[in-house]
Amino acid sequence: MTKPASLPMEGKAIRFAPGQGLGPATWFWRVWTEGNEIYALTRNSGGVAKLSVHQSGQIHYRLGPKHKQDLAPIMQIPNSVWLHAFEIRFLIGEDAEAPPEQKESLKNKSAYVVPIPAGKFLVVNLIVRGASTTSNRPLPAQFSGATELWRARLPDNRLAVLIARMLELDNENRQKLEFYHKELKPTVTFSAAPKDSYVEIHHLHWSPDGNIVLVVPMGHEAIRSERELVTPSATDEWRKFLYRSPHAVTEIVAPNGLRVATLEFDEVDREIELAKNQPSTHELGVLKMRLDVSNLIEGSKFIASPCRLVCVPSIAEASPRDWTYTVYPRFDGLTLSAIVMQMSTSLQNKNFVRPLSQLRDREELVVKIPSGSISERTPSIGE
Repeated sequence: MTKPASLPMEGKAIRFAPGQGLGPATWFWRVWTEGNEIYALTRNSGGVAKLSVHQSGQIHYRLGPKHKQDLAPIMQIPNSVWLHAFEIRFLIGEDAEAPPEQKESLKNKSAYVVPIPAGKFLVVNLIVRGASTTSNRPLPAQFSGATELWRARLPDNRLAVLIARMLELDNENRQKLEFYHKELKPTVTFSAAPKDSYVEIHHLHWSPDGNIVLVVPMGHEAIRSERELVTPSATDEWRKFLYRSPHAVTEIVAPNGLRVATLEFDEVDREIELAKNQPSTHELGVLKMRLDVSNLIEGSKFIASPCRLVCVPSIAEASPRDWTYTVYPRFDGLTLSAIVMQMSTSLQNKNFVRPLSQLRDREELVVKIPSGSISERTPSIGE
Protein backbone atom coordinates (compact mmCIF):
# COMPACT_ATOMS: atom_id res chain seq x y z
CA MET A 1 0.00 0.00 0.00
CA THR A 2 1.64 3.22 -1.11
CA LYS A 3 1.02 6.86 -0.47
CA PRO A 4 1.14 9.49 -3.22
CA ALA A 5 4.37 11.49 -3.09
CA SER A 6 2.58 14.84 -3.02
CA LEU A 7 -0.87 16.34 -2.63
CA PRO A 8 -3.11 17.23 -4.22
CA MET A 9 -3.23 14.48 -6.81
CA GLU A 10 -3.95 15.96 -10.23
CA GLY A 11 -6.49 14.57 -12.67
CA LYS A 12 -6.19 10.84 -12.09
CA ALA A 13 -8.44 8.89 -9.74
CA ILE A 14 -7.62 9.00 -6.04
CA ARG A 15 -8.22 6.24 -3.51
CA PHE A 16 -8.33 7.24 0.13
CA ALA A 17 -9.48 6.13 3.58
CA PRO A 18 -9.08 7.27 7.17
CA GLY A 19 -6.31 5.39 8.91
CA GLN A 20 -5.67 3.98 12.35
CA GLY A 21 -2.46 2.18 13.16
CA LEU A 22 -0.77 1.00 9.97
CA GLY A 23 -3.83 0.50 7.79
CA PRO A 24 -7.18 1.90 6.67
CA ALA A 25 -10.01 2.07 9.20
CA THR A 26 -12.80 1.84 6.57
CA TRP A 27 -13.24 0.65 3.01
CA PHE A 28 -11.34 2.74 0.49
CA TRP A 29 -13.19 5.43 -1.45
CA ARG A 30 -12.30 6.11 -5.09
CA VAL A 31 -13.01 9.52 -6.69
CA TRP A 32 -12.59 10.18 -10.42
CA THR A 33 -14.13 11.97 -13.41
CA GLU A 34 -15.65 10.85 -16.70
CA GLY A 35 -16.31 13.72 -19.08
CA ASN A 36 -18.04 16.45 -17.07
CA GLU A 37 -19.30 14.03 -14.41
CA ILE A 38 -17.66 13.31 -11.03
CA TYR A 39 -17.96 9.96 -9.26
CA ALA A 40 -17.16 8.55 -5.81
CA LEU A 41 -17.36 4.82 -5.14
CA THR A 42 -16.86 2.50 -2.19
CA ARG A 43 -17.90 -0.90 -0.92
CA ASN A 44 -20.16 -1.55 2.05
CA SER A 45 -22.19 -4.38 3.54
CA GLY A 46 -24.89 -3.91 0.88
CA GLY A 47 -22.51 -4.06 -2.08
CA VAL A 48 -20.98 -1.24 -4.11
CA ALA A 49 -22.13 2.31 -3.24
CA LYS A 50 -21.67 5.08 -5.80
CA LEU A 51 -22.20 8.84 -5.72
CA SER A 52 -22.51 10.65 -9.06
CA VAL A 53 -22.36 14.42 -9.54
CA HIS A 54 -23.73 15.36 -12.95
CA GLN A 55 -23.02 18.40 -15.10
CA SER A 56 -26.66 19.46 -14.60
CA GLY A 57 -26.05 19.74 -10.86
CA GLN A 58 -28.09 16.65 -10.01
CA ILE A 59 -26.53 14.21 -7.51
CA HIS A 60 -27.48 10.54 -7.19
CA TYR A 61 -26.61 7.72 -4.82
CA ARG A 62 -26.72 4.13 -6.05
CA LEU A 63 -26.40 0.95 -4.02
CA GLY A 64 -25.83 -1.97 -6.34
CA PRO A 65 -27.35 -2.05 -9.84
CA LYS A 66 -30.99 -1.37 -8.88
CA HIS A 67 -31.28 1.01 -5.93
CA LYS A 68 -31.03 4.70 -6.75
CA GLN A 69 -31.66 7.66 -4.45
CA ASP A 70 -31.83 11.30 -5.56
CA LEU A 71 -29.84 13.62 -3.30
CA ALA A 72 -30.01 17.39 -3.03
CA PRO A 73 -28.55 19.17 -6.10
CA ILE A 74 -25.14 20.80 -5.90
CA MET A 75 -25.50 24.01 -3.89
CA GLN A 76 -23.81 27.41 -3.82
CA ILE A 77 -21.50 28.01 -0.87
CA PRO A 78 -22.48 31.38 0.68
CA ASN A 79 -20.20 34.32 -0.20
CA SER A 80 -18.18 32.13 -2.55
CA VAL A 81 -17.82 31.16 -6.21
CA TRP A 82 -17.60 27.51 -5.12
CA LEU A 83 -20.37 24.89 -5.15
CA HIS A 84 -20.70 22.06 -2.62
CA ALA A 85 -21.56 18.54 -3.83
CA PHE A 86 -21.29 16.29 -0.78
CA GLU A 87 -19.49 15.64 2.49
CA ILE A 88 -18.25 12.29 3.84
CA ARG A 89 -17.83 12.06 7.62
CA PHE A 90 -15.92 9.14 9.09
CA LEU A 91 -16.89 8.37 12.71
CA ILE A 92 -14.65 5.64 14.12
CA GLY A 93 -15.35 4.30 17.62
CA GLU A 94 -12.88 2.64 19.96
CA ASP A 95 -14.38 -0.82 19.36
CA ALA A 96 -14.60 -0.52 15.57
CA GLU A 97 -13.08 -3.28 13.48
CA ALA A 98 -10.92 -2.61 10.40
CA PRO A 99 -11.80 -3.98 6.93
CA PRO A 100 -9.81 -7.07 5.89
CA GLU A 101 -7.48 -7.47 2.90
CA GLN A 102 -7.47 -3.83 1.84
CA LYS A 103 -3.87 -4.04 0.63
CA GLU A 104 -4.76 -7.00 -1.61
CA SER A 105 -7.79 -5.15 -3.00
CA LEU A 106 -5.59 -2.38 -4.38
CA LYS A 107 -3.77 -4.72 -6.80
CA ASN A 108 -0.65 -2.52 -6.89
CA LYS A 109 -2.65 0.70 -7.23
CA SER A 110 -1.73 3.62 -5.00
CA ALA A 111 -3.92 4.82 -2.14
CA TYR A 112 -3.76 7.57 0.45
CA VAL A 113 -4.45 6.74 4.09
CA VAL A 114 -5.22 9.77 6.28
CA PRO A 115 -4.02 9.12 9.87
CA ILE A 116 -6.66 10.01 12.47
CA PRO A 117 -5.29 11.39 15.77
CA ALA A 118 -7.03 10.47 19.02
CA GLY A 119 -10.11 12.59 19.68
CA LYS A 120 -10.51 13.62 16.02
CA PHE A 121 -12.57 12.54 13.03
CA LEU A 122 -12.06 12.96 9.29
CA VAL A 123 -14.36 15.03 7.07
CA VAL A 124 -13.94 15.02 3.28
CA ASN A 125 -15.79 17.45 0.97
CA LEU A 126 -16.16 17.60 -2.79
CA ILE A 127 -16.44 21.19 -4.05
CA VAL A 128 -16.63 22.53 -7.61
CA ARG A 129 -15.66 25.93 -9.02
CA GLY A 130 -17.44 27.39 -12.04
CA ALA A 131 -15.80 27.66 -15.46
CA SER A 132 -16.05 31.47 -15.62
CA THR A 133 -14.07 32.14 -12.42
CA THR A 134 -10.37 32.93 -12.29
CA SER A 135 -7.91 30.14 -11.51
CA ASN A 136 -6.44 31.72 -8.37
CA ARG A 137 -9.61 31.78 -6.29
CA PRO A 138 -8.93 30.53 -2.72
CA LEU A 139 -10.99 27.85 -0.98
CA PRO A 140 -14.19 29.02 0.74
CA ALA A 141 -13.58 30.61 4.14
CA GLN A 142 -15.29 27.77 6.04
CA PHE A 143 -12.78 25.34 4.51
CA SER A 144 -9.67 27.42 5.20
CA GLY A 145 -6.84 25.24 6.46
CA ALA A 146 -8.22 22.15 4.71
CA THR A 147 -5.85 19.83 2.85
CA GLU A 148 -6.44 19.36 -0.87
CA LEU A 149 -6.37 15.62 -1.60
CA TRP A 150 -7.28 15.72 -5.29
CA ARG A 151 -8.25 18.12 -8.05
CA ALA A 152 -9.34 17.70 -11.66
CA ARG A 153 -10.10 20.13 -14.47
CA LEU A 154 -13.28 19.06 -16.29
CA PRO A 155 -13.70 19.42 -20.08
CA ASP A 156 -16.15 22.32 -19.54
CA ASN A 157 -13.35 24.07 -17.57
CA ARG A 158 -14.92 23.65 -14.14
CA LEU A 159 -12.54 22.65 -11.35
CA ALA A 160 -13.39 19.78 -8.96
CA VAL A 161 -11.48 19.65 -5.67
CA LEU A 162 -11.57 17.05 -2.88
CA ILE A 163 -10.55 18.49 0.49
CA ALA A 164 -9.99 16.93 3.91
CA ARG A 165 -10.29 18.34 7.41
CA MET A 166 -9.61 16.91 10.85
CA LEU A 167 -12.27 17.99 13.37
CA GLU A 168 -12.67 17.53 17.11
CA LEU A 169 -14.82 14.57 18.14
CA ASP A 170 -17.38 16.64 20.05
CA ASN A 171 -20.29 15.47 22.24
CA GLU A 172 -22.75 15.49 19.34
CA ASN A 173 -20.67 13.05 17.30
CA ARG A 174 -19.81 10.95 20.35
CA GLN A 175 -23.55 10.55 20.93
CA LYS A 176 -23.95 9.42 17.31
CA LEU A 177 -21.32 6.73 17.87
CA GLU A 178 -23.10 5.68 21.05
CA PHE A 179 -26.41 5.46 19.19
CA TYR A 180 -25.12 3.27 16.37
CA HIS A 181 -23.06 0.94 18.54
CA LYS A 182 -25.29 0.61 21.61
CA GLU A 183 -28.86 1.56 20.63
CA LEU A 184 -29.45 0.93 16.93
CA LYS A 185 -27.03 -2.05 16.92
CA PRO A 186 -27.47 -3.17 13.28
CA THR A 187 -26.32 -6.72 12.59
CA VAL A 188 -25.37 -8.91 9.64
CA THR A 189 -26.04 -12.65 9.97
CA PHE A 190 -23.76 -15.10 8.13
CA SER A 191 -24.57 -18.76 7.53
CA ALA A 192 -21.27 -19.61 9.25
CA ALA A 193 -18.84 -17.56 11.28
CA PRO A 194 -16.62 -15.80 8.69
CA LYS A 195 -12.85 -15.85 9.09
CA ASP A 196 -12.61 -12.12 8.40
CA SER A 197 -15.72 -9.99 8.82
CA TYR A 198 -16.42 -6.29 8.70
CA VAL A 199 -19.61 -4.22 8.76
CA GLU A 200 -19.80 -0.56 7.85
CA ILE A 201 -22.87 1.70 8.08
CA HIS A 202 -23.63 4.48 5.60
CA HIS A 203 -26.23 7.03 6.68
CA LEU A 204 -27.24 9.60 4.03
CA HIS A 205 -28.95 12.80 5.10
CA TRP A 206 -29.23 16.47 4.21
CA SER A 207 -28.21 19.44 6.32
CA PRO A 208 -28.13 23.21 5.63
CA ASP A 209 -24.55 22.59 4.43
CA GLY A 210 -25.72 20.03 1.83
CA ASN A 211 -25.53 16.27 1.35
CA ILE A 212 -23.79 14.28 4.07
CA VAL A 213 -22.68 10.64 4.00
CA LEU A 214 -21.94 9.37 7.50
CA VAL A 215 -19.60 6.35 7.56
CA VAL A 216 -19.49 4.30 10.77
CA PRO A 217 -17.41 1.08 10.95
CA MET A 218 -18.91 -1.37 13.44
CA GLY A 219 -17.34 -3.88 15.82
CA HIS A 220 -17.88 -7.55 16.70
CA GLU A 221 -21.39 -6.73 17.98
CA ALA A 222 -22.59 -6.32 14.37
CA ILE A 223 -21.56 -9.83 13.29
CA ARG A 224 -23.81 -12.84 13.84
CA SER A 225 -23.62 -16.47 12.74
CA GLU A 226 -26.53 -18.85 12.32
CA ARG A 227 -24.39 -21.54 13.95
CA GLU A 228 -24.33 -19.51 17.14
CA LEU A 229 -28.07 -20.05 17.44
CA VAL A 230 -29.02 -23.16 19.38
CA THR A 231 -32.20 -25.22 19.36
CA PRO A 232 -34.24 -24.55 22.50
CA SER A 233 -34.30 -27.33 25.05
CA ALA A 234 -37.45 -28.75 26.58
CA THR A 235 -37.16 -26.19 29.36
CA ASP A 236 -37.09 -23.22 26.96
CA GLU A 237 -40.68 -22.02 26.95
CA TRP A 238 -42.49 -20.50 24.01
CA ARG A 239 -43.57 -16.96 24.78
CA LYS A 240 -46.59 -15.16 23.34
CA PHE A 241 -46.32 -11.64 21.93
CA LEU A 242 -49.09 -9.43 20.56
CA TYR A 243 -48.05 -8.01 17.18
CA ARG A 244 -49.81 -4.98 15.74
CA SER A 245 -49.18 -2.75 12.75
CA PRO A 246 -51.38 0.02 11.34
CA HIS A 247 -52.90 0.39 7.90
CA ALA A 248 -50.30 2.17 5.72
CA VAL A 249 -50.38 3.61 2.19
CA THR A 250 -47.90 5.29 -0.13
CA GLU A 251 -47.99 6.36 -3.77
CA ILE A 252 -45.54 5.62 -6.58
CA VAL A 253 -45.13 8.71 -8.75
CA ALA A 254 -43.59 8.67 -12.23
CA PRO A 255 -40.98 11.28 -13.25
CA ASN A 256 -43.76 13.24 -15.02
CA GLY A 257 -45.53 13.74 -11.67
CA LEU A 258 -48.42 11.33 -12.28
CA ARG A 259 -49.35 8.62 -9.80
CA VAL A 260 -48.81 5.21 -11.40
CA ALA A 261 -49.50 2.91 -8.43
CA THR A 262 -50.46 2.72 -4.76
CA LEU A 263 -48.75 0.43 -2.23
CA GLU A 264 -50.78 -0.62 0.80
CA PHE A 265 -50.32 -2.63 3.99
CA ASP A 266 -53.47 -3.85 5.75
CA GLU A 267 -53.84 -3.42 9.51
CA VAL A 268 -52.54 -6.41 11.52
CA ASP A 269 -53.49 -7.51 15.04
CA ARG A 270 -52.39 -11.04 15.91
CA GLU A 271 -50.53 -13.13 18.46
CA ILE A 272 -47.20 -14.78 17.66
CA GLU A 273 -45.14 -17.32 19.63
CA LEU A 274 -41.37 -17.07 20.00
CA ALA A 275 -38.69 -19.10 21.78
CA LYS A 276 -35.24 -17.98 22.87
CA ASN A 277 -32.44 -18.61 20.33
CA GLN A 278 -34.92 -20.08 17.85
CA PRO A 279 -35.36 -18.00 14.66
CA SER A 280 -38.88 -18.20 13.30
CA THR A 281 -40.84 -16.72 10.40
CA HIS A 282 -44.39 -15.37 10.73
CA GLU A 283 -46.94 -13.92 8.33
CA LEU A 284 -47.28 -10.32 9.47
CA GLY A 285 -49.38 -8.77 6.75
CA VAL A 286 -49.90 -8.55 3.01
CA LEU A 287 -48.44 -5.92 0.71
CA LYS A 288 -50.76 -4.86 -2.12
CA MET A 289 -50.00 -2.75 -5.19
CA ARG A 290 -52.82 -1.14 -7.17
CA LEU A 291 -51.92 0.05 -10.65
CA ASP A 292 -53.09 3.28 -12.35
CA VAL A 293 -52.83 1.92 -15.89
CA SER A 294 -54.01 5.13 -17.52
CA ASN A 295 -50.88 6.94 -16.30
CA LEU A 296 -48.42 4.39 -17.69
CA ILE A 297 -47.21 4.67 -21.27
CA GLU A 298 -46.34 1.36 -22.87
CA GLY A 299 -42.69 1.31 -23.98
CA SER A 300 -41.77 4.41 -21.95
CA LYS A 301 -39.28 3.11 -19.38
CA PHE A 302 -38.43 4.98 -16.18
CA ILE A 303 -36.92 4.64 -12.72
CA ALA A 304 -39.02 6.59 -10.23
CA SER A 305 -37.63 8.35 -7.18
CA PRO A 306 -37.66 6.12 -4.08
CA CYS A 307 -40.76 6.55 -1.94
CA ARG A 308 -41.29 5.84 1.73
CA LEU A 309 -43.91 3.69 3.44
CA VAL A 310 -44.27 4.49 7.14
CA CYS A 311 -45.70 1.56 9.10
CA VAL A 312 -44.45 1.43 12.70
CA PRO A 313 -45.25 -1.97 14.29
CA SER A 314 -45.65 -2.74 17.99
CA ILE A 315 -44.71 -5.97 19.74
CA ALA A 316 -46.21 -6.39 23.20
CA GLU A 317 -46.94 -2.63 23.08
CA ALA A 318 -43.27 -1.77 22.42
CA SER A 319 -42.32 -0.01 19.17
CA PRO A 320 -39.09 1.07 17.48
CA ARG A 321 -38.45 4.79 17.13
CA ASP A 322 -38.96 4.70 13.39
CA TRP A 323 -40.06 2.10 10.86
CA THR A 324 -40.06 3.50 7.34
CA TYR A 325 -39.73 1.14 4.40
CA THR A 326 -37.87 2.48 1.37
CA VAL A 327 -39.47 1.50 -1.94
CA TYR A 328 -37.55 1.52 -5.24
CA PRO A 329 -39.96 1.56 -8.22
CA ARG A 330 -39.12 1.08 -11.90
CA PHE A 331 -41.04 0.51 -15.13
CA ASP A 332 -39.54 -1.53 -17.98
CA GLY A 333 -42.09 -0.36 -20.52
CA LEU A 334 -44.50 -3.22 -19.80
CA THR A 335 -44.27 -4.14 -16.11
CA LEU A 336 -44.08 -1.93 -13.03
CA SER A 337 -42.03 -3.36 -10.17
CA ALA A 338 -41.29 -2.06 -6.67
CA ILE A 339 -38.54 -3.39 -4.39
CA VAL A 340 -39.21 -2.93 -0.67
CA MET A 341 -36.08 -2.96 1.48
CA GLN A 342 -35.88 -4.85 4.75
CA MET A 343 -36.12 -3.07 8.10
CA SER A 344 -34.67 -4.48 11.32
CA THR A 345 -34.39 -3.57 14.98
CA SER A 346 -33.41 -4.98 18.36
CA LEU A 347 -35.85 -4.52 21.28
CA GLN A 348 -34.37 -4.50 24.79
CA ASN A 349 -36.06 -3.65 28.06
CA LYS A 350 -33.39 -1.10 28.99
CA ASN A 351 -34.71 1.11 26.18
CA PHE A 352 -38.33 1.18 27.35
CA VAL A 353 -40.05 3.04 30.19
CA ARG A 354 -42.39 0.06 30.59
CA PRO A 355 -40.37 -3.16 30.21
CA LEU A 356 -41.81 -6.09 28.27
CA SER A 357 -42.84 -8.82 30.68
CA GLN A 358 -41.90 -11.46 28.08
CA LEU A 359 -38.26 -10.29 27.97
CA ARG A 360 -35.72 -10.83 30.72
CA ASP A 361 -32.72 -8.66 31.54
CA ARG A 362 -29.94 -8.85 28.92
CA GLU A 363 -32.28 -10.49 26.39
CA GLU A 364 -33.13 -8.86 23.08
CA LEU A 365 -35.85 -9.44 20.53
CA VAL A 366 -34.53 -9.12 16.96
CA VAL A 367 -37.16 -8.19 14.38
CA LYS A 368 -36.65 -8.19 10.58
CA ILE A 369 -39.50 -7.26 8.24
CA PRO A 370 -39.72 -8.51 5.57
CA SER A 371 -37.50 -11.56 6.05
CA GLY A 372 -35.61 -10.33 2.98
CA SER A 373 -36.08 -7.53 0.46
CA ILE A 374 -39.23 -8.18 -1.56
CA SER A 375 -40.14 -7.29 -5.12
CA GLU A 376 -43.76 -6.53 -5.99
CA ARG A 377 -44.58 -6.70 -9.69
CA THR A 378 -47.77 -5.75 -11.52
CA PRO A 379 -49.03 -7.66 -14.56
CA SER A 380 -47.74 -6.37 -17.87
CA ILE A 381 -49.83 -3.71 -19.58
CA GLY A 382 -52.49 -5.39 -21.69
CA GLU A 383 -52.60 -8.64 -19.69
